[in-house]
Amino acid sequence: MVTVRTRRLPGAVRLPALTSAIAVLIALAGCGGSHGGAKRREPVTLRIGFGLAAGASADFGIAQAVRNMAVEQLMSIPRDGRTGPRLAAGWSASADGLTLRVHLRPAITFDDGRPVNAAAVCAVLQADLPDALGPAFEDIAAIRAISALDVEFTLRQRSTFLLEALGSVSIADPTSKESGTGPFSVQARSHGEVEMRANARYYGGMPLIDRVILKPYASVRSAWADMLRGQVDMLYEVGVDALDSLESSNDVNIFTFQRTYAYLLLLNVRKPALRDPAFRRRLNAAIDRRALIDDVLRGHGTPAEGPISPRHWAYTADLPPFTFQPAAAVPDRSPHRLTVLFAEPSLERLAIAIQRQLQAAGVEITLAPVTADEFDSRLRAGNFDAVLSDYLLGPNLVRPYKYWYSNGPLNFGHYRSKAVDDALDGIRRAADDNGYKAGVAAFWRAIVNDPPAVFLAWPERARAVSTRFSVPVDADRDIFPSTLHLWKPAAETQQSARR
Repeated sequence: MVTVRTRRLPGAVRLPALTSAIAVLIALAGCGGSHGGAKRREPVTLRIGFGLAAGASADFGIAQAVRNMAVEQLMSIPRDGRTGPRLAAGWSASADGLTLRVHLRPAITFDDGRPVNAAAVCAVLQADLPDALGPAFEDIAAIRAISALDVEFTLRQRSTFLLEALGSVSIADPTSKESGTGPFSVQARSHGEVEMRANARYYGGMPLIDRVILKPYASVRSAWADMLRGQVDMLYEVGVDALDSLESSNDVNIFTFQRTYAYLLLLNVRKPALRDPAFRRRLNAAIDRRALIDDVLRGHGTPAEGPISPRHWAYTADLPPFTFQPAAAVPDRSPHRLTVLFAEPSLERLAIAIQRQLQAAGVEITLAPVTADEFDSRLRAGNFDAVLSDYLLGPNLVRPYKYWYSNGPLNFGHYRSKAVDDALDGIRRAADDNGYKAGVAAFWRAIVNDPPAVFLAWPERARAVSTRFSVPVDADRDIFPSTLHLWKPAAETQQSARR
């Protein structure tokens, strides 16, 4: 409520004074909306540029980002691998581990207003959970809705992977894979650009950004040029080559985050030269991981010394790592020759550095850059010696299980190890944290003894955001999209601080 006090004036000037007071009241009322007289703000647009620094096509990057903003999962999996609630409010399990009940948050809807109830969630899980779990899906006997907000899983055997996999299944509207519960929804597409609007029904609170425009660019350099012109507010991903120039700008904030992807040289163990575990250990011993990080990644990474991230809650420092051991990597009498496929142009420098290091150990490397389509077809057909790429190995153990379990759906290297299978089954059947950690230790040691790949590095991801936006930071998550619904114009933050 606004109170205007005027001094009482005589005769002829009293009416104009009253008129002025009324005008002030009208003007003040016009500045307020329907929210208690708060000042109406201008709509806020965030413009995101997608370049090619990461090697993938911009179109692919946009599609992935759109899905991340529009759909969410039942569970959240921070970088330590611990499962937490998201669309699910919580869960409970029977003492024998054979019944799991997941409790949904009330009053959640898809962006079109349809309720996210147990029946809708069951339909999504029955369609998508087999792919998310791989062979471990056989542990599930039934999935059913036992109330409007409760989903019950009946298991044949105890499975820790079920709860972990619920963090990777996106709960999307069955009528549209891009319609979900996320803070933004797709409104329009034009010439590769995607426009998204704030989801007014978002259970986490309506975003403070009203519209997001995602635009592809031929390179990060061209996207960066538009950022300097004020036409782009965020670079989705910044290559390490561009970081130095961006970090020197006063108009940009750089946010780096340790990825749950690792650079690996995946080996096809069906090839005669790669059947011997001792030779694969020698390949790992020939790699100076710290030099790769310093010279190729410009210091933005962590050595990959085993099959899981050292940030995982079950990791312990006493596990035997892959380390650079030149004495163990000396050439033998018969030279070995390997062809290394890679599809992402940004991996060329890393590939050349690996080539030099392995040649010092007597392994002749032929680098073979291929198209993304050829890379995919040859990987699935097993038509390769080794492939260089980044592999999602976290934040939990479901992905490594799908890569290296003997009949795992992503086991493109045809790797088989009874010790690895037994360790992964130990993790899968663990009844408590101690059992899980014992399984992780056994898995780690089995992989180091019989490696399916040459383990290289856990790279960092970098995002650039204009200082026009205030970005909350969550130490356990990437800023995008985890905190996007809380971003706001920096001017609003400064005004709030002055009040």
